[in-house]
Amino acid sequence: MLSGTLITLLGAGLWGLNAVVSKYLMAHGVDTMWMVNFRMIASGFVLLIFALFKNPHGIFDIWKDRKAVIRLLVIAVFAFGLCQPTYYISIDYSNAGIASAIQQTAPVFVLIYVIIKEHRKPASAELAALVLVIAGSFLISTHGDISALAISPVALISGLISALCCALYITLPSDLIKRYGTFETVGWGLFIGGIVIAPFCKLWNFPAVWDASMIWGMIFIILPGAAFAFALFLYGTSIVGPVRGGVYNLFEPVTALAASALWLSQSYHITEICGTAAILAGIAILTVAKEKTN
Repeated sequence: MLSGTLITLLGAGLWGLNAVVSKYLMAHGVDTMWMVNFRMIASGFVLLIFALFKNPHGIFDIWKDRKAVIRLLVIAVFAFGLCQPTYYISIDYSNAGIASAIQQTAPVFVLIYVIIKEHRKPASAELAALVLVIAGSFLISTHGDISALAISPVALISGLISALCCALYITLPSDLIKRYGTFETVGWGLFIGGIVIAPFCKLWNFPAVWDASMIWGMIFIILPGAAFAFALFLYGTSIVGPVRGGVYNLFEPVTALAASALWLSQSYHITEICGTAAILAGIAILTVAKEKTN
């Protein structure tokens, strides 16, 4: 169990570091949309390579089912194709820690959808989670002053759109993952989503000036920050279970906050720290409560 915990935390931590390295690349002149697009295609390709080694004969099975193909295309365009760019725009206009915290609100959108669909009132734990997440978002965006917006509106709106798209990613691919595998589904989703948005991101316009730090940064966000993080987190979650995995995933924004402060000298207002803590507490409560009801 200890090894599973460490592996899961390592995967979540790499996701958090990915956001920080991405912010570093943006600050050094790499175009946000180009970087997102290149990362999607490259990491999707790497995940498909993983899938090929894992199941050489099953990587193209998803393309044999017309309904599965339609769902995959919807996921690629509306989940991956929108989630990744809006998340990185939020990083660009704020910082890695805040953007990661806002994106963690995705399960709340799923909860709201389920409550509306089932025509019921939220349970006490669900209500507590909603209050904590709303309060945390309020503290992050206003620093406690209702008359002022403390972060860029672009960062807040794009972060919430990213969380909503992430909620789609949580709900839509589940059937495909069960039938065709995680690496296959996510790999194709990222790869196709990247191809679809390539004309809008001008993928062919490579940055003119590169140095060693930028090259290593791009390698990091494609391999450790995406493909390896995903593989480690999934493997670790298979050992510790989905509940612990969901809670350990909250290590991502914590890592992003700490790394931003230590490496990028990013300072945080006390209300941002309290807001992030409230969001993470709410999601943790929601994750545990969901498991108890299953």
